[in-house]
Amino acid sequence: MSNELTRREPEEAVKVMVIDVLPSVIEGTRRLLEMDPRFNVWGYTEVDRAIAELAVRDFYCILIDLSFPNVINAIKKLSAYNPLVFVYTDEDPSPYFNRLVDAGVMGFIYKTSDSNQLLQELSQALRGQSNIPIRLLRELRRIVAYIEDGKGMKREAITEREEQVLQYLALGYTLREIAGTLYVSLRSIEKTIADLYRKFGVSSRRELLQKARQAKLLPQVSL
Repeated sequence: MSNELTRREPEEAVKVMVIDVLPSVIEGTRRLLEMDPRFNVWGYTEVDRAIAELAVRDFYCILIDLSFPNVINAIKKLSAYNPLVFVYTDEDPSPYFNRLVDAGVMGFIYKTSDSNQLLQELSQALRGQSNIPIRLLRELRRIVAYIEDGKGMKREAITEREEQVLQYLALGYTLREIAGTLYVSLRSIEKTIADLYRKFGVSSRRELLQKARQAKLLPQVSL
């Protein structure tokens, strides 16, 4: 099967690139968007093929799924061609939010959007308006923590979501309980925990909480 799913429309149509591992998602999105004659959808199931196409053809915006390996690096490469890049997902992107924005993402569109929502979100983009969901804006709030790593003190940016997870860990919540409390997936919480382990240079919950207290992100004694 070809990794390119394309439908050619008049040159004045706005070219939209959809990059997803599933051809069925690409075709479904194409059908929804091309209900509006302003949009011409081109689809790719491989990031490298999509990047090669950008070198020879202009696209106004790109919708990319989060499930590709090294997706942050892929978004940086796509953004270098100056399209509007949107994350197109059915999972919670909040653990990746700051890195996605830093890589060049302009907004987030959910695969569960119906045709009216999808067209409205892309129409907003055409008018230069961002469509970042309000619940993700909390991730813009970063706390700078000073963490001792054996070589001195280092600065790390801690998101509000990471701070929340630390607080629930200190209260003895399981990861599944934290996910339920915050209304996100277990996978999302596992990713947040992995990011915290990396930032604090630890490999266990006990070490993480100890260093979080040293960095004054938690009370010295569990609440």
